[in-house]
Amino acid sequence: MAYLDRIEERTESKLTRREFGVALAIAVVTALLLGVIFAAQLAIFTPRQPDAVEFAAGRASPVTILAPAQTTFASELDTAQARAQAARAIPDVYDPPDPNIAREQVRRAARIIDFLGTVRSDPYISPQSQVEWVQALPALQVSPDVVSRTLALDASGYRQVISETLYVIDATMREEIRDATLTSAKNRVPSRISLVLSASQSDLVKQWAVPFIVPNTKLNQAETDRARQTASGSVGEVFRTLREGEAVVRAGEVITPRTLEALAELGYLQPGNDSREYIAGFLFAVLVVSLGATYLARIAPPLLRQPRVMLILSFLLLMTALGTKILGPAGSGLQYLFPYAAAAMLGAALLSVSVGAGMAIIVALSTAYITRGSVDMTVFVLVGSLIAAIGLLHRERLTSFLVTGLYVATANVAIVLIFGLLMRQEDYASLARIALAAFGGGVFTGLIALGSQFLLGKAAGITTALELIELSRPTHPLLEKILRQAPGTYHHSLIISNLAEHAAKQIGADALLCRVGAYYHDVGKTLNPQFFVENQFDGINPHNTIDPRVSAKILHDHVSEGDKLARKYHVSLRVRDIILQHHGTTLPVYFFEKAQAQSPGTPLDENEFRYPGPRPQTREAALMMLADGVEATTRAERPSNTQEIRAIIDRIINARIHDGQLDQADLTLRDLEQIRTAFLDVLQGLYHPRVKYPSPKLPAPLPANVNAQETVAEL
Repeated sequence: MAYLDRIEERTESKLTRREFGVALAIAVVTALLLGVIFAAQLAIFTPRQPDAVEFAAGRASPVTILAPAQTTFASELDTAQARAQAARAIPDVYDPPDPNIAREQVRRAARIIDFLGTVRSDPYISPQSQVEWVQALPALQVSPDVVSRTLALDASGYRQVISETLYVIDATMREEIRDATLTSAKNRVPSRISLVLSASQSDLVKQWAVPFIVPNTKLNQAETDRARQTASGSVGEVFRTLREGEAVVRAGEVITPRTLEALAELGYLQPGNDSREYIAGFLFAVLVVSLGATYLARIAPPLLRQPRVMLILSFLLLMTALGTKILGPAGSGLQYLFPYAAAAMLGAALLSVSVGAGMAIIVALSTAYITRGSVDMTVFVLVGSLIAAIGLLHRERLTSFLVTGLYVATANVAIVLIFGLLMRQEDYASLARIALAAFGGGVFTGLIALGSQFLLGKAAGITTALELIELSRPTHPLLEKILRQAPGTYHHSLIISNLAEHAAKQIGADALLCRVGAYYHDVGKTLNPQFFVENQFDGINPHNTIDPRVSAKILHDHVSEGDKLARKYHVSLRVRDIILQHHGTTLPVYFFEKAQAQSPGTPLDENEFRYPGPRPQTREAALMMLADGVEATTRAERPSNTQEIRAIIDRIINARIHDGQLDQADLTLRDLEQIRTAFLDVLQGLYHPRVKYPSPKLPAPLPANVNAQETVAEL
């Protein structure tokens, strides 16, 4: 957040009309270009249908089409077929056998048999009349011959036939009998008749029993439909795999709906862009850009006043969307090799983690639209980009980009494997190839972010860690100039760099910026090094012979001239801010009091002597001010113990607080206490008490008659 902290206090709460117009223009242009990318046909790795070729079910294909790469997709036709097959496999659901139907049939049979017995026992009716009377029963379904033979049985045989008939009806009706199984149930009646009966008697039992066998259960259509729906719903999506080089359809072959589905998946049936697609693309582009602008306005409003920064963010979004569009929606390995997460990593490296996370979301939304809602690609891009944004902990270390790239690569492989298993990918060689491409995409992300952050940072006016590392090299021309022309200032700057860097680490400020800022904060002293005490090796102070106002002007000039010199050597803006702000608007008390003493009774204007400022706008600039004051005072007073060092630190920090120099630096009381402790840790090592050793005793003089040269030669 160092970059945002630097500019936040330098901007007003509301955008000016010009700033708003510039920001709106950038947003509109970005939305227009993004809409063109969304709507245009740019995919070069996705096959396209020739204009003259028309595909329709039932027609012969005029060309042979081979799958350009292995593609696995969810087949709606196969899924529907599998679900229909699962539903058909469910048998009809019938209600349990109704015992009332069985009882009713047994009672009907018993009534007829009772009537038959009554007729048979009447001696006044002739056999012919008996048959006619029985045949007159409306529910009777047996032939006259069966009735005649039954009536002709002797008493014992008659009882056996009647008893067995009732038993067979009862036993058969106890089983489940459906409409479809009625014939089968009737055919099983002979097997239930006792073998004790004769063949003629068994036939009579069969003839009397079969008419009373009826279905005793009904089809439960509601339960049947529910069971079939459950079975159909339990079938997941059926995935179909087209292997690389497989013939989807051959010339002259009749096109089937299944063929059309495969052609659509491969992109051959995509219609040319019409007005609806253009409208949808531009509307979604406006939505994405509006979301991004709103996000920036909430988490980093100062960025809206930085056109170059917004242009860089727009460039990252457009380049990522363009790469995604060129690769196309086909499931080839090239898609996974593309460094989608580079935009998020660069956003985090150049600006902040929150900006990088916002870029991750925007890039993922764009990918979702371009790939027409591909869940696996959207998750692949989103997870990798978020890891790229939050995994970059140390922007000042080159290895952090490579390590974060490895994190992204690992996440990419994990996402590929997860969705490969979810889609029941059986071609493990192809899955391994895609995983390898995904790993390469993560590595490329780190390399691209590392290689391009310096250029993009320069273009956006953002000081990057790489630029600070370049400025920290002792061989930098400006550092060599300080060392040659103001060696005392160079040593003073090294001590301040240790103080500021250690304190920055304690409060979470930019430690690398503090170290580099310390190197250059007094670069203006190289113009007149003899006027600054650390460079007065001969003990002569030129200020003793000049007017204190001139002395104050020389002090002021080392700030403004230092900024000019830093600009000449292309030192970054953040370091130049520290040069301008490290004295704030403090008052050089010595020269002010000297001038006051020379003009007793005449009030002097403090503003004439104060540094022009501005006051420190960031925590890093405030740390530089405090470290500079503490080091200079400590060097002048030479404290002999920890208490004296602590007293100097407290005096300098309290003076800056009371003078209002830290009002705009966003330092908390907790930060100030941690700064005191950090300064004390470093200064104790520089000004610790030393043991005074006794002077060595001089050796006794040699006797006058002894030759020293000879004595040495003998040793």
